[in-house]
Amino acid sequence: MSTFSIPDQRTAEQYKEGLRDNRKVYIMGNKVEDVTEDPYIKVGVETAAFDFILGHDPEHRDLAVTNVPECEGDISSYFKMPDSPVAVNDRFNLVKTASMYTDGALPFVKDVGSDILNGLTAVARVMGNKTYEKRINDYRWYCASKDLSLAGAVTDVKGDRSKGPADQESPDYYLRIVDETDDEIVVSGAKAHITAGPYTDEVIVIPTRNLTENEKEYAVAFAIPINTDGITQICRPNFRYEDKNHFPTPRPKRCHLESLLIFDNVRVPKHRVFLQGDWQFAQFVAYAFAAFHRFTAVTYKIPIIEYMTGMGMLVAEANGIQNASHVKEAFVNMIKYTETTKALASAAIASPEDFGGSGLFVANRLNSNMAKLHFASNFHEFVRNIQDLAGGLLVTQPTYQDWKHEDLNGYLKKYMGGAGNYNAEERLKLMSMLHHMVASDFAGWHEVCTIHAEGSFAAQKMMLLAEAPIEAYKAQATSVLGLNV
Repeated sequence: MSTFSIPDQRTAEQYKEGLRDNRKVYIMGNKVEDVTEDPYIKVGVETAAFDFILGHDPEHRDLAVTNVPECEGDISSYFKMPDSPVAVNDRFNLVKTASMYTDGALPFVKDVGSDILNGLTAVARVMGNKTYEKRINDYRWYCASKDLSLAGAVTDVKGDRSKGPADQESPDYYLRIVDETDDEIVVSGAKAHITAGPYTDEVIVIPTRNLTENEKEYAVAFAIPINTDGITQICRPNFRYEDKNHFPTPRPKRCHLESLLIFDNVRVPKHRVFLQGDWQFAQFVAYAFAAFHRFTAVTYKIPIIEYMTGMGMLVAEANGIQNASHVKEAFVNMIKYTETTKALASAAIASPEDFGGSGLFVANRLNSNMAKLHFASNFHEFVRNIQDLAGGLLVTQPTYQDWKHEDLNGYLKKYMGGAGNYNAEERLKLMSMLHHMVASDFAGWHEVCTIHAEGSFAAQKMMLLAEAPIEAYKAQATSVLGLNV
């Protein structure tokens, strides 16, 4: 067995330096010269950098790094094979800790990519394709040895969603192989919703759906450096790194950006190709990725909804309404939402599964999908409760710039105080953060992502039908009724 020599885990500054590589990134119609300094992208870079801080933090080092036989030295725990049931709980603790320290944003530059690697490994083993498995393993340990950051590219732009890839007006609405040599494939197309794409080292691409035999050129999975010739990213901002209108907090606001990732005749070496033309397995690859990543989604959402619940209760205190019966009812609804999500996550951890007999373990798929469906389908009502508790000041509040103005500060101190110990500054600081979380451009992005990220409502419902013990339900009912059917 070959081993990879491991340098010290990269620091946050080394990670950032690696992003200054002439990658082709645009935002708001402008080409970005340095993603680490762009005022809109920098917030994502700083959020992602926490992955490289965690490994150097003595308090969390045992969680963040690990050893494997394939590598000499420590690697990021994200790259470890989930080859035992205990790996599911280890992954939960890693993702939850990272999410807590980024206030729910999650660094998002190793979890998606490693979830894809785990899914690809499982599929290659089920296929019995040793060539694919070796390529995937070599790539895994290469990334681990370099401590690289990874984006995942799954969702195609799709065009007319009622049609398959081969029936679209444009053949490039789904990413496809357009040429091949002995050593390379050439791909064209685009992938959408690429979280952290502008500030990762590599991107891993997989199919997004089932395919037919005449669509085998779309059955492709591979990995490529993000600064490869022919790759262009177009990003949309959520908010600036320095948001001068909101009150400052001890921990800065965290967030990520998504990109439209364009492949214009990109050349991919075959040793980095993990699926090529095997159309029968395209949907299985997408399903395998979802089996691993959906539980990641459940995990990182928990710290978000915990502290949002806390903020809703604090604003009720600041407004002096915490003892009203309808407010207590809102508290009950928020607690029910938060604790049910946590209970479903715990149930998923308690019964891990060997995925497809591959020897790689995932959290219980039925409970993971129930958890994802629960928090996604009830998030809007959860936010509505917080908006109701906050009142109109949520959107009409003066800004931090007004607070700092010498002619206005006295008025604000006089008129903006709240109940109990909430003076004007404390109340406005709370309202300011609540505005960011439930009433800003970022809040709208967050609500949509809660629905669609890691799979839509329909995706979870299909998985519930696929994973639920339906025949056992029916058998029990048949036995009780004494039916002979």
